[in-house]
Amino acid sequence: MIKHVFTRFGIVAAGVAAAFAGTVTQAGAAPAVHDVTPDTVAVAPAAGWDTPNDRSYYLEASCEPYAAAIRQGAAAWNGLTEGGGTPVECRNSYITDCGGGGNIVGCNWGQGQRIALYMGGVNDDALLAAHEFGHDWYGHSDYQCAGWGSPAEVMSPTICNAPLARGGKLPTM
Repeated sequence: MIKHVFTRFGIVAAGVAAAFAGTVTQAGAAPAVHDVTPDTVAVAPAAGWDTPNDRSYYLEASCEPYAAAIRQGAAAWNGLTEGGGTPVECRNSYITDCGGGGNIVGCNWGQGQRIALYMGGVNDDALLAAHEFGHDWYGHSDYQCAGWGSPAEVMSPTICNAPLARGGKLPTM
């Protein structure tokens, strides 16, 4: 059930990939979409992982109620700071303009041109944010379920801690 609209898989991020437990590919310009399944909520890493270059983001007003979780997700990546750069918007329903169809809960267009998050679609808002921020640099890894164990785990195409959508369909991002 891994459904994703993304990618130019193939180029493994040099230098950083050696530290990963799985393979993470360099991100392409298309938006990312992933399946999610029910599971438990994880904990953010104590320190962020290195990235190929520095990036920044800012939260739009719609994200004010979720600011702490989004900042926690951003902290997973060294070199990602708040203030300018990528606009991050929060939506109250599934994202319909990301491509790929389905119940999409997160999207990153153009490696950080903009990010949209539907925080009601997962049980770990910080992991959702970390994953979408990670698409500024990386594509999907080969991990089956996302978690906080490594950058590759964060970049899994499946976040296994989301409630099932109406009709038993898995939300995607």
